[in-house]
Amino acid sequence: MAAENNGLSRKTAKAGIWTVGAKVIAKGVDFVALLFLAHFLSPTDFGVVAMAMTVVYVVEAVFELPLASALVRIPDPTERMYDTALTLSALRGLLVGLLLIVCAWPLSRVYDEPRLIPLVFVLALAPIQRGLMSPKITVFSRQMDFRRQAGLDVISKCIAAAAAIVVAALTHSYWSIALATVLTPAVLMVGSYWLAPMQVRFTLKDWPMFSDMVSWNLVSQLVTAVNFQSGRLVLPRFIGPHPFGNYAMASDLSNVPFQIIATPLGSPLNVAFVAASQHGTLKETYLKATGGIFILLAPVFCIAAFLAEPLVRLFLGEKWSESAPILAGLAWVCFIDILPLPMAPLAIALNQTRRIAIRNLKQALFFFPTTVIGAWAWGIQGAIAAAIANAIFVTFISMQDVRAMTLATLREQVVSLAGPVAAIVVCTPILIYGNMLMSGQQNMLLLAACLAVTGTLYMGVYFAIIYGLGVVFKEQDNAENLVRQFVQIGLARLGLRRPVRP
Repeated sequence: MAAENNGLSRKTAKAGIWTVGAKVIAKGVDFVALLFLAHFLSPTDFGVVAMAMTVVYVVEAVFELPLASALVRIPDPTERMYDTALTLSALRGLLVGLLLIVCAWPLSRVYDEPRLIPLVFVLALAPIQRGLMSPKITVFSRQMDFRRQAGLDVISKCIAAAAAIVVAALTHSYWSIALATVLTPAVLMVGSYWLAPMQVRFTLKDWPMFSDMVSWNLVSQLVTAVNFQSGRLVLPRFIGPHPFGNYAMASDLSNVPFQIIATPLGSPLNVAFVAASQHGTLKETYLKATGGIFILLAPVFCIAAFLAEPLVRLFLGEKWSESAPILAGLAWVCFIDILPLPMAPLAIALNQTRRIAIRNLKQALFFFPTTVIGAWAWGIQGAIAAAIANAIFVTFISMQDVRAMTLATLREQVVSLAGPVAAIVVCTPILIYGNMLMSGQQNMLLLAACLAVTGTLYMGVYFAIIYGLGVVFKEQDNAENLVRQFVQIGLARLGLRRPVRP
């Protein structure tokens, strides 16, 4: 049983490497494209598209359907189930597109920007195209093979970015950004049928197989959209546009690690939890997954928290200096938010999405009023304090749900993080001393060099401690031991040591 669980953990980790790797490359493509677009376009162009994308995000988030997760959970999906999934996805895309078209005129009135009407009309094509993707692409997810999907994601980003850059260079128009937004799902849609061909047939005959997951997910996504936007909805009522701009920038930066690492891990974790529930190793797999995600994300947020000031000065410039303390505070919010991350894939794998909906509803009832009070009384600092309190609250109720689903006690969930937390405590003086050395440094080359040395030293010592813990406790089935195994396998493949049995 231990060997079987260990093999599943390695498969999950490899799948995570592919998905995270693809996400990193895709984000890199986005960043390069952003630099080019910023050269050819004006801030006003970006502002117009950002206004339109606000409503696109909210509507899409509300009606997001976990159909791929539902298909992975079904032991042996039939052709009719795939047809039903395609029909539900297409209906969802059409509904989102129609709602966006309906919202276009009111949105243009609210922002006093008539250019939003045609822009939103065009952007409405994106969810419609996403809704027509082949659901048979989940066959590869079931096999824990995410290479094809990872490649398709990167290719779609590259094609869209190249087209947007060319159009921006030729026209200097914000339509180049809209083109990239619409072209990416178009490439994904075509590519999905090339990788996983299927005949398009629309039916809802197997709707009962998806009904519970879809209905509860609709409630969950509605509340999640409100939770995610709470700070941005409330703060502008109490502070001016300049400080709110600093808050928005810091918020976007603090969420990048989640977008790159945590989000793409959702599918591999969902598949792993389904398999673990069938093998009777659900608790062990969940604890190892939680520890692994914490090992990856925790040091990143610590760097953002302790080195926020030099990071902002180097990458954003002095005019964004006020966002540095905000970034530091939000980094600690994200640090706390790591622990409950695998709870959602777990609930989806066990067909208990109602737990996600109930948790998100509790969060909304707690977060929104505390954010209003905090922002009204202390501005941005109050909003950050409310976010920290909310993160602690959500972590606690998520741990209770995990205990109900996996039988992992609260103590076991906390103990699974003891190793990486100890490593962070030991390494923190490196960040504190590095920040002291960089304080007031005006030479950007020296600042970049100090940041690189400090970050590299911190990460090197941190992962050396994690590896050491894996060696010392190699008999334990935990995330640190999994890191040890992968390091040893990697060294063996490079010929730096003899192959060892994990």
